[in-house]
This record gives sequence, structure tokens and C-alpha cells, in this order.
Amino acid sequence: MRARLREPLTWIVVAFAIAVLAGCWWNLPCTDAWSNDEVSPRASALGAVFETWIPGHFFRYPPLHVLLLTVLQSPLIVIAGLRAGWSQDALATELIFPGYMTAAAVIGRLVALLMACGIVRNVHALWARLSSPRAGSLAAAFVASSPILVYFAHTASVDVPYWFWTTWAMVELDRVAAGEGREVRALALCAAAVLTKDQSAFLLAGAFSMSGLLAPALLAPAGRRLRSLVRPALLKGLAVAAVAELVASGAITNPSGFRQKLAFMTGEGNKGWTLYARTAQGAAEQLRDIALQVPTLGSAAVAAVAAVGVGLAFAGRDRPMIARRLAPLAAAIGYLVLFVVPSRWTMERHLFPLLLMLFPYAALAIDRAIGRLPKLRAPLLAGAGIALLPSLLDVASVDATLIADPRNQVSELLGRLAPGTRVEVYGGNQYLPHLPRGLSVTRVGPESFDARSPLPGVVELKAPFLAINERAPEYVVTSAAFARLYMPRGERRTDRDRALGDDPDGRGLFEGLSAGSLGYRWALRAECKLPWPLTCKRIHLSTGEGSWVFVRDVNIEKGAPL
Repeated sequence: MRARLREPLTWIVVAFAIAVLAGCWWNLPCTDAWSNDEVSPRASALGAVFETWIPGHFFRYPPLHVLLLTVLQSPLIVIAGLRAGWSQDALATELIFPGYMTAAAVIGRLVALLMACGIVRNVHALWARLSSPRAGSLAAAFVASSPILVYFAHTASVDVPYWFWTTWAMVELDRVAAGEGREVRALALCAAAVLTKDQSAFLLAGAFSMSGLLAPALLAPAGRRLRSLVRPALLKGLAVAAVAELVASGAITNPSGFRQKLAFMTGEGNKGWTLYARTAQGAAEQLRDIALQVPTLGSAAVAAVAAVGVGLAFAGRDRPMIARRLAPLAAAIGYLVLFVVPSRWTMERHLFPLLLMLFPYAALAIDRAIGRLPKLRAPLLAGAGIALLPSLLDVASVDATLIADPRNQVSELLGRLAPGTRVEVYGGNQYLPHLPRGLSVTRVGPESFDARSPLPGVVELKAPFLAINERAPEYVVTSAAFARLYMPRGERRTDRDRALGDDPDGRGLFEGLSAGSLGYRWALRAECKLPWPLTCKRIHLSTGEGSWVFVRDVNIEKGAPL
């Protein structure tokens, strides 16, 4: 135990865990997630994963992590079944109440925290093998200080889990590259990553080409290099991974549903979501914006040193070791070329794997410099610490943004209203504050009921936004993020968002509410505000966004609480 306390990795993981635990009560208690694309509490606790194996059905994510959470949350499902009955409708109605959903969310976040700590450990293990324990500690610190990793470790999405399985797989692939017989374990972990999120395949393709194929071939005698590519251990590992993927994904257990999923992922699921034109100019604009986003992912200074580290990875005469050190670079290039650029996206969670693969090269550069100039060890390590300060400030800002979420102010206002007060809300669950019981709440929008996730006590109404005066609610609640879909501010937008901005109904509602021309005035305009030097962080349309409340003029005249 004392030896572990002296290890830098221990304190890096402890500091990282503290950063994640800060603000861990964000959106708790809850009936749904405030973070976009979370699979817990709703998808996992409601058993959506079983759609993977029901003939003709599919679920948008691979099953591994959602199934894990479903198993861990199964006691909640049992309790709900005993209380409300075992029919699908009865369970769905019962389970969305805060008592169940809050427990499910806590379980999902605890798993995310453990896996995020595992990512830091895996990065340390990989770069300790590729350079030295000191490089491993530096690489772990560079990754752990990313505000994007800290944010997603607060959520129960599938991103942290697939980064966890991917980094663990890369550690085992490096063992293969060093000549150890770990092919089956390494490829089983690759399958686990792909069964958690499909895009991990694009990361692992490059890593496998270097660590699983090239490095072992370079280790083999000159006349047996081609044979190393069909060695029994490798073929066995590929067979295990292929069977696991085909069975668990539904490819052979539910072929019709699997085909529908593939069609959805390559067609309708992404249709209209691209931000850049599918032209050479569009790709160039995307790559430029990716470069500009580096400071939002981590320290720009560390990124600059990492570029030096990439160059140093090519140095030396040990060709198998060079191939091993280039595996993370190959993973990043494959992921960028095969997924990021074709997707035409620049979302933070899609760019973070690039940091995960490339920033640790800064550790290689610093480690090499210390090795050649040992007298400069202290200033070089101090410089690395200084380079991390902007990232650490961003980590603190992420935590503060979660703690100061403006939706809490709206919930407090709504809690002061008289029972039965008629409130109209707009937008999906992720945009809305907690809605106190006792109010008469209606959600209005043009989308179908099937496109909505129900909320306890909320009546769903499909109707034009601008018919608000016919409905005459006393209060209106929405979010700045949702309103901005209809009132663009000149930022780059997807085709779907541009269609919303051209919609006269939605645009007319939010412009009219903001201007006070629809018979409503501002009751509360809650915005994220933090003291200097902290800044509110907007991540994935989930944090740092304002929350709005409007009240009818007649209520103001009667002295309604504001």
C-alpha cells in the first residue's frame, strides 16, 4: 500500500476522481438525463437493449454497455414490476418516476467514473511500455486533465466505456507487438470496444495494423514474416472476436434488425446532421475547425509538444519498437480519415479520441528530453505542470458549470407557484428543468408523440407553437439551447437545424416571446454565470446553456411570483 501511495499514477487517479465527483449531483434527483445521448437512466433501465435481438427491431447503440447497466439496474425493474405489473406499458409508466430514475442514473455514473479512472490507468500502462514509467505518468496526467473526459465521466453515455475498452485493448495489442501470446485477449477486448460503440473500430484498425500485424512481423525472422500474419494465435483471436461481434450485435441472431440498423446508421440516422459540405473545401473547413478546437479538448501547449513527440517516435533503429510507438498515431489517423472527416462533424466527444491517442506523445518528448538532459529534469517537469494549467482551469470550469446549472433556478421558481398553475414547456427532456409536482404541465410541439420521451405528470400535445394564445398557459418554460435551434446566431448549422430556423411557427414563437409581442414577458432569464477565472462551458448542447421562463401579462398585474 505504501509503495502505491508513492506512485504518481495513484495521485493522478485520485485527483481525477475528485474532479469527477465534484458536481456529481448534477441533475439529481431526475427522471431523465440532462446530457444528450446518455443511455442511462432511460434506455438501460427501460430495457431498450433487448431491441437488439427482437426480430425486425434494433437499438441505435451496440449492446454491451447498455446490457451491463440493465443488469446492474435490474433490481429497480423488479421493484417496479412488483408495484405496477409486468406489462411493458406498466413498467415504462412506473420506472420513469424520480425514485427509480435517480437510482439508475447514480449506477450509470458510478460505472462511468470507474471506467474513466480505468482509461487513465490504461494510458499510463501503454506509455510506460512504450517509453518509461515516467512517460506513463505524464501521459496519464495529460489525458486526465482534459475537460472533455472529466465531463463525460459525469455522464452515463457510451463514450467513456468505449474509450475504456479501446485503451485496454491497445495495452494488450502492445503486449502482442512485444511478442507475448495475448492475441485472444487483445482481440476480445477489441470486440468489447466495438460492441460498446461502433466507431471504436476505426481507432482499433490503425492500432491493430501496427501492433497486431507489423510489429510481430518485424520481430519474426526474415523468412517467416509473412507466416506471422497467419499465426494460429492471431487466427484464433480473430475468430473469437468475430463470433462475439456477430452473435452479440444481432448480425446472426437478428439479421433483419441488424440490416435495418446498418441502413439507419449509414442513411437516415445521420441524414441532415452534417456540418460541412461533402467537398474538398468542406473537408478543409472541417480540418481547420478541428485544429481550432484543440484548446477546448486540452492544453494547446501540450499539443505542440506532442507534435515533437510524434517526430521522435520515428527515431531509432529498433523497428518493432518504432511500429509499437506509432500504433497510437495510426489509430488517430485511421479514426480521423475513416470516421471524423467522412462524418463531417466536430463534436467534442468525436474529437476527444484524437487527444487520447496524440497528446501522450508529449510525454514521450519530455521523457526523451529528461533522459538526454537529466539536470533539466526539474524545470522540464515544472514546465509540463505549467502547460497543464489552462486544462486544469477548464476542468474546474466544467465542474462549476454543472453545479451552477441555470435549470436549477427555474425549478426553484416553479416550486413557488400555486398548485394547478398551468405551465407550457417546449423541447426534449434534456432541455427542461425539474418540474415540481402539483403543476398542470403541458408539453407542446409539432413532433409526433413517438418522438418524445414521456415525463411524469406532463401532458403531451401536438399543436402549432404560435397557437399559444388559444391555450393561454400562465407560464412558459424552455431553454436557450432549444430556442436557438429556431433563432440561429450565424453559427455553422446542420441541414436539420437550418430547416428549423426557416420554420415560421417555431421562429415566430421564440422571437415573439423574447420580444414580448405575444402577451408574455420575461419572468426569469437564468444564465450560467461563474466568477473569474472560471468560464461556463457549453458541451454537447448539455451544459452552460440558459433556461427561460415567461409569464402572461395578466399574472404580472396580479402580482404572481417572479
